[in-house]
This record gives sequence, structure tokens and C-alpha cells, in this order.
Amino acid sequence: MRSLAVYTDEMDDLQSGVEELKKQLSDLKLGKKSMGIVFAHPDTDFQELADKLQDEFGFPILGASAMSMFTEKCGYVTEGISLHVFTSDDCTFVAGVTDEMNPDNYRAKIRSTYRRLADELGEKPKVIITYAVKDSAVAGDEYVNTLNEESGEVPIFGGFSSDNFLFTDCRIMVDREVRSAGMGMMLIGGDVKPVLKCKFSVDTTDFEEVVTEVQGNTVYKLGNRTLVDVIREAGVDLDSDNLLSKFVGSPFLVTYTKANGDEIQLMRHLSSINKEDGSGTFIGSVPKGAVVRLAMFSRKDVSKSVAEAINSAVIDVSNEKEYIYSSAIINYLGS
Repeated sequence: MRSLAVYTDEMDDLQSGVEELKKQLSDLKLGKKSMGIVFAHPDTDFQELADKLQDEFGFPILGASAMSMFTEKCGYVTEGISLHVFTSDDCTFVAGVTDEMNPDNYRAKIRSTYRRLADELGEKPKVIITYAVKDSAVAGDEYVNTLNEESGEVPIFGGFSSDNFLFTDCRIMVDREVRSAGMGMMLIGGDVKPVLKCKFSVDTTDFEEVVTEVQGNTVYKLGNRTLVDVIREAGVDLDSDNLLSKFVGSPFLVTYTKANGDEIQLMRHLSSINKEDGSGTFIGSVPKGAVVRLAMFSRKDVSKSVAEAINSAVIDVSNEKEYIYSSAIINYLGS
């Protein structure tokens, strides 16, 4: 499988922007089947972008709004449009999107969309790439868990769309369809063996507490005190208008033990707090009994994590024809 990532900062004149992307892709020889992954700044007209990308390329494209992105030539950018094209002679790609989802129907929508796409693919997919608009009332894990159960544990890579921490203008697209509350999927079949790596490197502070009361992804108590009381006592300012952005560089490291004895470590970000009952809601689930530590990471930590992930993947795929999807960092992947 061959691939190339391209980028344009042209967001206002999308015809010019798409033409620029196409020009940068001129050296990529397309195989029998191709697909694209696109990220665009939230201010982009997503419907116009989706239509122009299909008019120009015509192959399946999955996309999401993104507060920032990494590019090959420009490095880290906070505006623009990036397009990553994959092409192959022996792989197949099928993309689709759910109807608008809510906390009552998201499981059924995810399941039915996966079944429809798997039937269209004609085989059990080797890997699924997915991006969704997260509902604040649903833990991020539940989207993945539902898709994992329905697919029979097919490897999944993806994340949530973003929009400068507000979560009011997040969108996804698949081909010509745009959603403000849904999940897009790209199923990949054929001669492919996925190698997915997840690495993180952080420093932790002296803050360490045990979760004693939780419902879903809302934590009420750490030890015998409310979450708000504990983290405020630790010196965290909870009066910010944009709490989510405050914890991007200092998320929580959550450690717990599964029933089979495996120890799990995850990064979790607060998305909101309730000062009346002292609770805090995280983007992902935090189980009762988990140890919560306040973590901090820097550019050095990010670079270390990326190097570890890439080196590990290179070792795993040595001397084989594999599909590798490498990403430096996606702000809320698995948060």
C-alpha cells in the first residue's frame, strides 16, 4: 500500500484548496483502489469541502474537524486542510456514516452501519478507521466498545472530531455526507495486516487519589471527598471558562486492574465539572477503584512517545507487506 499526506492553508476558496491538494498528489500513482482521510479546521464549510473532494477524487473519504494537525512540510498547524491518501492494488475500502446519533440510539446506529458496510465489503475487515462527534453524555469508550463488539474485535483506529475545546461545532464527513452528531467508518479489507501502536510518556505530580464513587464517566468522589474539593486543594483553578483546554497539557493518568489481573493505564481529560455536587465528567470512563494521578507532558514527552511507537511498528512489520497508519499525536484519541 502506498500513501501520501498533503496540506493546504486555503480554507476560504475551497476550489483552489482542493486543486492545490490534487497538485501535491500528482507524484502518487494511484492503484486499483484508493481512500482518503481528511482533517479540516472547524471554520471550514464541510459540506462544500466534501462535495469538492468527491468531484475531484471520487474515492471514499472519511474526515473530521480538527483544532490542529501535523503536516509533513509545515509541521504543527492550527488551521487548514490535510488529506492523507492511501492506494493499493490488493486492498479494498468501504466508507459510511451513521445517521445522527444521541445517547438513546448510538449503539443501534453504530451496529447497523457497521453491518451494512461489512456486507458491502464482502469480508470481515482487517482494520477499521473511525471518527465520531462525541456526545457529552456518553463516555468515549462506549463508541469503541460498541464497534468492537459488533465487529468481533477487528482492530480499530480513530478518535473524535474537535473544535477548539468547545465541542459545539464538531463535524465529521464521509464522501458527501456531513454529520454534527454521528460516527464515520472506513472498513479496509484485502491483503492487509494492521499494526496499531499506542504510546505515551508523561511525568506525574504528587497528586494521587483513589476513585470511590463514579457513575459512567462522571466521578463524584476521590477518597472521602468530592473530586472538585480534591483537585481544588491540589491548586488547580476550576474557575476557567474553558476547563478542557486547561487540562490538555496536564491530563489525569488513570491506573486500574482488570478482572484477569492485567494493569491498565490510560490518559483521561476532564470535560466539565459540577460545583454543586462536586463531580467531574471525563471524556472517557474512569472505573471505581482506579488510582488517579495528575500528569504533565511536554513536547519532549510527545517526541519520545512518537519515536517509541514508530520504532516498535517498524520492528513488527519488518520484511512484510503491511498497512501502517502512523500519527504523531491526535489531541483526544482515546481520551
